[in-house]
Amino acid sequence: MTLLCPRGEAGAVNWPARAGDERVAEDLAAARPQEIAAHRSMLYFDGGDFIADSETVFVTPAVARRNVQHTVETPAELRARLAEKITQTIVLLKEAPDHHAGMFMALAGNRTAVVGDPSLARRTLQAAGVLGKTVCGDVGDDFSAATQALFDAVACQCAAAGYRVVRIPVVPGLDRRTYITYVNGIIHQGEQRRVVHMPVFGHVPELNRAAAEVWRSLGYEVRPVDCSAAYTHFGSLHCLVNVVRRRTQD
Repeated sequence: MTLLCPRGEAGAVNWPARAGDERVAEDLAAARPQEIAAHRSMLYFDGGDFIADSETVFVTPAVARRNVQHTVETPAELRARLAEKITQTIVLLKEAPDHHAGMFMALAGNRTAVVGDPSLARRTLQAAGVLGKTVCGDVGDDFSAATQALFDAVACQCAAAGYRVVRIPVVPGLDRRTYITYVNGIIHQGEQRRVVHMPVFGHVPELNRAAAEVWRSLGYEVRPVDCSAAYTHFGSLHCLVNVVRRRTQD
């Protein structure tokens, strides 16, 4: 397994706690040299700027903003640099929410993309009679047309890449960082069963139920993980956990 390291931690100046993030891949490789290798790229990125299955890697617009006319001259050169280490088809998203990919979309297997939909969350809250109660805490909820358009743009780009698109509730915060999201989970696709460890939030049971139904409709067993204490720190379950190795049994 090869883990790709960024050129450096671009956010370290404004967010000092992230200064060591760029070294994580090399630390893992040093701890398990028989299983893991680390390669340092000449590009700037966060790990969360990519989301992939066995066929396609979707890349957030942040990677182009950080690199075009800085480390590379053109988007075509950026794609070529990425292709040096990425074997899947590369899709550079042109429009997307300004967040890590796993906060607004997930790849669920069988060329299916699960994409957040604020309007679906709004309808769910309205049907439950709780619309108007702030979901994202003090930062406030963002159900604006402009934000909806960014999520819809992701859905359109996934469809253009040949993916079936399924929408799922999401509530973005007005700070553009705090999300109630159900795509930021851990997915297991075995031969006998499919499991999603899905983040849930104690104060929005209506959205939890609606999101679980979406995953079940895709054939997944839903295992809820309470992320009520995590989402206010701008991430969720998959931001905290990643899989290096699974046991072989299904």
